[in-house]
Amino acid sequence: PVPQLRAVRAPTLLLWGDTDRAVPASHAEDYRRVLPDSRVVILPRIGHAPMEERPAEGLAALRGFLDG
Repeated sequence: PVPQLRAVRAPTLLLWGDTDRAVPASHAEDYRRVLPDSRVVILPRIGHAPMEERPAEGLAALRGFLDG
């Protein structure tokens, strides 16, 4: 999705679970390199849906990102 990602200009949080088998966390760095204003947070012991698996941890990461 590189062409689409390059069009993103908003600050972006890349929230990943380290046990994600659908899109492994190793891909996060590839996304970060393409997105000009992004931050990667990899959550331990979480799979593909951090916001469902451990909502409190996902929310903490989101709040930290929004608080800048």
